[in-house]
Amino acid sequence: MHRIKCSWDGKMKFTASDEFDHKVSMDLAPEAGGDDQGFRPMPMVLVGLGGCMGVDVKMILEKMKQNITALELDIKGELDESTTPRIYKKISIVFSISGENLEQDKIERAIALAEEKYCNVSAMLSRICELEYKAVII
Repeated sequence: MHRIKCSWDGKMKFTASDEFDHKVSMDLAPEAGGDDQGFRPMPMVLVGLGGCMGVDVKMILEKMKQNITALELDIKGELDESTTPRIYKKISIVFSISGENLEQDKIERAIALAEEKYCNVSAMLSRICELEYKAVII
């Protein structure tokens, strides 16, 4: 079981903390009554996806003997503006990977395995929206 505590810090700002006392701030834009002092709540969903996919892909690539020196995920979430509440209809992730003697097919396989078999966040999100992945060796 995971447990998160969200505490109101005034206006529209909340601070979330976990059982290990890690903290993250969430807030809204000034035009929505906030002070722009943290992540918006919906992008936090993308943060969770990025962390989950990133960790899983890195571990899989290590097992495949792919020597990576950098891994960056560029994540874009497209909201469905026709629904209330608004939900993501499509999320795209571009994995930019650097390293020595990297093999494109192994990287793509690692991403597929992470999405289909290991990443709990992608398993959950794939039930409500389209997920799209691309790997770029840089």
